[in-house]
Amino acid sequence: MKINQRNLKTAMATHCLSIRELQTLGEVSRMTIVKALNNPTYEPTTKTIGKLANALGVSVEHLTETGEV
Repeated sequence: MKINQRNLKTAMATHCLSIRELQTLGEVSRMTIVKALNNPTYEPTTKTIGKLANALGVSVEHLTETGEV
């Protein structure tokens, strides 16, 4: 699954989170977040998507490109 970069950026902005803060909250690497934000072909694991969604308080569907899990 691909990350919907726009939705990820919007969720980070809504919660006023930097990459470093999301890294801590989501327990994922900085490089993972940078790739998710900037690389349109990057496909993180479902576990990573789940961690990011939980940290941001949004659904997995909200963060995925197709809206499917």
